[in-house]
Amino acid sequence: MIQELVASAAVAIAAWFVVNFVGKPVVALQEERIAALQTAERYYTVDGGASDEVRDAAEKALFETGTTLRAYQRGWSTAVRLWCWVWGYDLGLAAQAMFGLAESARGTVLFPPDVRKNTLNAIYVALGAHKHLAPETVAAIKQMIVQSRSAPSAPARADVTPS
Repeated sequence: MIQELVASAAVAIAAWFVVNFVGKPVVALQEERIAALQTAERYYTVDGGASDEVRDAAEKALFETGTTLRAYQRGWSTAVRLWCWVWGYDLGLAAQAMFGLAESARGTVLFPPDVRKNTLNAIYVALGAHKHLAPETVAAIKQMIVQSRSAPSAPARADVTPS
């Protein structure tokens, strides 16, 4: 009788830990992933030629979504890390692509429509939602990602005086 009670309590405690430390973070990530895909799809066509209201809304939504993805990437739990590894999510790449789309929406950097579309496709690939894309498109996007990661980045300059 006591053994059954102890076993039941142990199972209940284990279930509580699984729900709170595995289930909730993964569910939150999945919800944010869907929201990121929706935001990217909604605003990837916005550029400097759009109205101020549309540009402001796009910029705000894309930056907020990118920031959220970056926060998940930097502060993720072990469960989220494993989930991303199993499903092949690259939250850092998705966040960077969101920031790029936000810069395009702001109008400070003008990306042609095909670059914005490739950026959107890169977000789909980074978040494992590329099943609707042609295999050739996915392969091309993955190749672009590899090339951009292997390209030397501009060195940081220490001689610049902050304004």
